[in-house]
Amino acid sequence: MIFISRRLAPDSPLLRWATDRGQEIVGRSLLTFAPVAFTAPQRADWWFFYSKRAVQFAGDIPPDVRVAAIGTSTAAALLKACGRVDFCGNGHPDRVAEDFLVVGEGLRVFFPRAGQSRLSIQRSLQDRIEVLDAVCYDNRPNPPAAAIDADTYIFTSPLNVAAYLDHWPLRPGARVFAIGPSTGAELLRRGVDCRWPEEASEAGLVGLLG
Repeated sequence: MIFISRRLAPDSPLLRWATDRGQEIVGRSLLTFAPVAFTAPQRADWWFFYSKRAVQFAGDIPPDVRVAAIGTSTAAALLKACGRVDFCGNGHPDRVAEDFLVVGEGLRVFFPRAGQSRLSIQRSLQDRIEVLDAVCYDNRPNPPAAAIDADTYIFTSPLNVAAYLDHWPLRPGARVFAIGPSTGAELLRRGVDCRWPEEASEAGLVGLLG
């Protein structure tokens, strides 16, 4: 059985891959989410989104700002929400920050984000952009009531890693994957050997799973 710490959409590349191979896959977030009241800035050149949840909870995006996504999943959520994406990174914060400077340097960039965000992009660029920041949703660990017995574990955020490993062990000998480098770094910090794809996305994970 494959476990991934997020709900899988009907058109999920991972779900399609598993179905085609007769593999059981269980998608379940180990977090809870709740909106947080916030005030959007009056003037911003960009709105930058770290996650599709931020898109969900940020409300209406002004038509006169450009919008940026850290990776492809967030970009897909933006396309559904406002019909456009002006910048899409590859999900690797260091590379995304470097690439975003080409279009965002010196400008006002608003980051609607989770309360538990690591602030990776704005911390990297705070001397080269004007950071406008607000928490638009809260994310809290929601650990499972029992250990998950899987042959393969896929974690989709550092907080999901904590929600599981702070309470339960991984099955000995199981394969472990992270969706991207931030999640991978948290697993490695805890002594868990893992791999992650070049592109932080479900499609990238499919490439690793083979």
